[in-house]
Amino acid sequence: MTNKKINKNSFYQLAKKVLAEQKKPMHYVDITKEILKTKETKGKSPERTVMAVIIRDKHDVFKRIGDGVFGLTKLKEVYSAESSKV
Repeated sequence: MTNKKINKNSFYQLAKKVLAEQKKPMHYVDITKEILKTKETKGKSPERTVMAVIIRDKHDVFKRIGDGVFGLTKLKEVYSAESSKV
């Protein structure tokens, strides 16, 4: 089993950082917009890259909340409490 080192500027880490800072679930397009404020990319479809990274998460960091909307698994309780207030 190889132990890959995850780049702190990878889309994976940046998506995780954005969701942690926002403390709320976000649509992957909005996550991408926040990432692109700090990261340059030469790719033609960064939104698809972010979506793919989140969907392929093998560490159970991201939780799908709705269509294209994701949050962090560790903040699941916070999301539940906030949605019950509405």
